[in-house]
Amino acid sequence: MFALAFMFAGMLIGFLLRKTVLPALVSRLLLPIICALLFAMGVLIGANPMVMDNLHTLGLHGLILACATTAASALCVALICRLFPDKTGQGAARQ
Repeated sequence: MFALAFMFAGMLIGFLLRKTVLPALVSRLLLPIICALLFAMGVLIGANPMVMDNLHTLGLHGLILACATTAASALCVALICRLFPDKTGQGAARQ
């Protein structure tokens, strides 16, 4: 709930300040901030002995989860394309 409050506060501030220099500044700082966050998460995960001892099991579970998610997404897209065919004869990729 706390994270959602921060997200909505950021959305409100972004909406109110959209015609200022703030969006351009934030877009420039976004990649370095995300890289710093990923680095900090990696340090915390690497320092956790329980995670490091079970990395092979966690990696296998992660691979299975990623493959299942990709397969389910592809199945949903195929189902949607079958249920809602393109009536113009032009696919989305051709536009």
